[in-house]
Amino acid sequence: MPYLLQNDYRTFLTFFVHDVDPDWDGSYVAVRHPSSDLSEKLAVVEFDRCACTKMGTPNDEVLHGHPLNGKGLRGYIAMSVENSAWVKELQKINSVHSGYRAGAWRGQKHYILPFHDCTFECVAEGFKIEVFQMPLPELLAEICKRLVQ
Repeated sequence: MPYLLQNDYRTFLTFFVHDVDPDWDGSYVAVRHPSSDLSEKLAVVEFDRCACTKMGTPNDEVLHGHPLNGKGLRGYIAMSVENSAWVKELQKINSVHSGYRAGAWRGQKHYILPFHDCTFECVAEGFKIEVFQMPLPELLAEICKRLVQ
């Protein structure tokens, strides 16, 4: 259940961290409710100099329909895409600007994080990860404060 919060200058992706229970027998699923006031283990990824994001389809049931299927794409694993067609497409779009510099795009990377119900992708220079133990609504409020600072 990822949450994407962004403005023109900052991009944050927040999601529940999956802890594997060594005693889990596979007979049940833990369902989390986003409005719960229970403390949860949550990750926040802030992407540096994010140029573009997309979040939505495909979910895990149709991930094999993604254009990167067969090229190393796997569900539930964060990845970086080498020689990304998306980065090249964005570079071509931006090349019409009078101040365009190809070198400004050299550090851009295509990141992809396939979740259960959606897939998140972005083009950014890098990222930092923080892990929190707190209720989700409190963390989302904290991220909203960061967006306006």
